[in-house]
Amino acid sequence: MFTTLRINLVSMYGKVVIPTDGSERAHIGVEEGLKVAKNLKIPVVAVYVISHSSYAPSYMGYDMEDVDTGAYQVLRDSMKKQGENVLKKVRTEAEEMGVKIKTKMVEGTPYEEIIKLADKEDIIYISSQGRSGISSLLLGSTTDRVIKHTDSTVAVVKPKE
Repeated sequence: MFTTLRINLVSMYGKVVIPTDGSERAHIGVEEGLKVAKNLKIPVVAVYVISHSSYAPSYMGYDMEDVDTGAYQVLRDSMKKQGENVLKKVRTEAEEMGVKIKTKMVEGTPYEEIIKLADKEDIIYISSQGRSGISSLLLGSTTDRVIKHTDSTVAVVKPKE
């Protein structure tokens, strides 16, 4: 019975999509996603999304003419370097586990970029940031938006506190 179940699960998912921002909370989802990929013998796509709202003056409420473009370019470059380091760490973990992995760094709206990488037969492993109440309503949640806008299966990994 267990062998049949495993075969069905293997054929159920094509790959595991694992978004990460490098935080400890996100890493919980990374670890769980890698374990599932290893057990099901399926590949992983790990993604780091640089949100335009994190560095672009137009997204921060400034006119482009009023902002020194060099200043936000430095911030953008710093975020890219952080993304490279985060994805390198995930790649190393996957390779040590024997999991086939591709990494991607993209710029855009996080939930949109995450769901672009997942097909209907894939599973997205994403961590919950644990926001609730007013904070969740005002700030929104990438996890919530991924769930609402994808046709893929989504596994939300909650931190153990």
